[in-house]
Amino acid sequence: MPFVLKIQLILADILTWPLAWLPTWLGLAFGAAGGRLAFHLSAKRRRIALGNMEMIQANGSLPPGMNAGATAREAFANLGRSAWEAICFYHRGLAPFAGRIAIEEGREAFEAALAEARQSGRGLLLVTGHMGNWELMCQYLAAEFGQKLTVVGRTSGKPLADALTERFRTKSGNAFISKKDGARDMIRVLKSGGLLGTMIDQATIGDHAGAFIPFMGRGATTNLGPLRLARRGGAAIVLMLSRREGRRHYLKILPPLPPPARLEGEDALTADAARLNEWLGDYIQQYPDQWMWGHRRWKTRKKVRENPESII
Repeated sequence: MPFVLKIQLILADILTWPLAWLPTWLGLAFGAAGGRLAFHLSAKRRRIALGNMEMIQANGSLPPGMNAGATAREAFANLGRSAWEAICFYHRGLAPFAGRIAIEEGREAFEAALAEARQSGRGLLLVTGHMGNWELMCQYLAAEFGQKLTVVGRTSGKPLADALTERFRTKSGNAFISKKDGARDMIRVLKSGGLLGTMIDQATIGDHAGAFIPFMGRGATTNLGPLRLARRGGAAIVLMLSRREGRRHYLKILPPLPPPARLEGEDALTADAARLNEWLGDYIQQYPDQWMWGHRRWKTRKKVRENPESII
């Protein structure tokens, strides 16, 4: 590791350590204030969030009477709260969250899926979206069920940000794989009977175009890669969702996704992705202030080529 990066990491630890010891009510209030401030200061992300929300509201996939501005501000506040909780976990582990995280639906089905994965040695693919505090959910699941999780994620190309993210995600013994050129490692995890976790609600505009599949009433490029690896290896696919309510977090674990009937190959994978998009979209409809609206989820290769600042 470069010397300069080591110094930066030490300074980041020193600067964030006091924040981790704030009382919960104060830490969450501090995070929410920071998130709302970011909403007002980041014109680009605010524009993207409001544009996305108004577009999906016009489709009828959000309540017509919903105030887009207020909802978007609260979504940024949720990100701020999640950031403070990440700092808290980074320095103190899961202890401060004891009694504040619960599985409200799906524990029995998940335990059965875990047992089947252990017995068959085919692993589980866990998919989720940017809802609630998804990072904390991954850490909790690994601790609650006594099985480490390998998280698949993007890297930013910024050494300090990437190093901090990897430190956080591997803090409790979990592993991290970069999405870029990580297929071989992902296969290894599934073949060894492990748990592989990834996000399904980001646009895939890059080397792999993905499939164009409806998401909240509008076509969105969707990455089929992880689903393809799971289906080929016989691993079950499980959707997990997170939401916050005050100081508490609630997890919803859906039953394993059954293989599509009478479909094979890419058609079957597209059907898988469509169902996952539908289930996640339904959850976002219920809790729109807890999804990350500031991402250009509905951008397309053509639109990005014509206008890199396009929100669609």
